[in-house]
Amino acid sequence: MTLQLEAVFENGVLRPVEPLSLPEHQRVTLTLATEPKPRSWRSTEPWNPLTEEMRWIKEQSAPYAGKWVALEGYRLFASGDDLVEVGEAAKSAGAIDPIFARISDNTLPFGGW
Repeated sequence: MTLQLEAVFENGVLRPVEPLSLPEHQRVTLTLATEPKPRSWRSTEPWNPLTEEMRWIKEQSAPYAGKWVALEGYRLFASGDDLVEVGEAAKSAGAIDPIFARISDNTLPFGGW
């Protein structure tokens, strides 16, 4: 039987949010997936300033001019011309929460005076 449920970790023990219909001392196998806490304006949690991603763009992006890139930290997961394809490639490569950026190709026309 497979069952998906929510639990809270308290005092070193996982406590199901809702009661379970299992016999006492039943052994189970757990797979944990943690959810990030929602942020609020009063949150004391540090926000991600994308420092690593910005450093990658500054130092490594030149070969990707005019392309979309998918980054997590300082790691490039995918690049290409189509954002949807880059997103799918990043997911296939194992990216969990990438940021997407289009790298400037600096080909703006000169406006002159």
